Amino acid sequence: MKKNFLLIIIGLCTLFSCKKTSEKAETISTSIHAKKKEIYTSADTKSYLDFDKEFNEYKIAAVKDPQKFSTEEMAFEVKENDFNFTKSDHFDYYTIKSFDLGDTNFKVILYSTFGENDSKVANIQLNSYRSGVQVDALLLDSRFEFETEYYRNFVIKNDKTIEIKKMSVDKLLYNVKGDIIGNRKVNDTLIDVVSYKVNPKGEFLKLL
Repeated sequence: MKKNFLLIIIGLCTLFSCKKTSEKAETISTSIHAKKKEIYTSADTKSYLDFDKEFNEYKIAAVKDPQKFSTEEMAFEVKENDFNFTKSDHFDYYTIKSFDLGDTNFKVILYSTFGENDSKVANIQLNSYRSGVQVDALLLDSRFEFETEYYRNFVIKNDKTIEIKKMSVDKLLYNVKGDIIGNRKVNDTLIDVVSYKVNPKGEFLKLL
């Protein structure tokens, strides 16, 4: 009788142990799957950008293999380029991520442009290619700080969607004449979210 009782106890312990192991494995698998849903995000780019407090601008850092823009790349229209910053032959670009989704190839590039008063603006752009030919371009991030701090957070997902959250932070106080009279106690922050989907041709289509 005692022997049978011990066998039952051992069997139950084994069952619960297997269940916990299975649950743990499932949790790890789910976690890995969740991570794989995001191919690349703005968090992955932090090490490439340094903010220079002296000049109040972002500088590119810790990136190798600079490339020159071709004439075609300089002229290629970029979607979500709200401030119409244009590429300059004064600055190179750096490829910081490459990946494929189906028959479309993608590159995430980092480069600077001139902004207001010739200050530097750091830009992160997503390019799509089919058979080595560029199809489209989307501005994922544009970072600068003039009188207003502006930056973007983005997520590129495996389902071919891209979400861009545009952040505009006003820290200054103005009088009725428009002169700066100090800093706000609470920053005035505006957020605008846009989403895109990559179609079978490799084009970035804006989702409404």
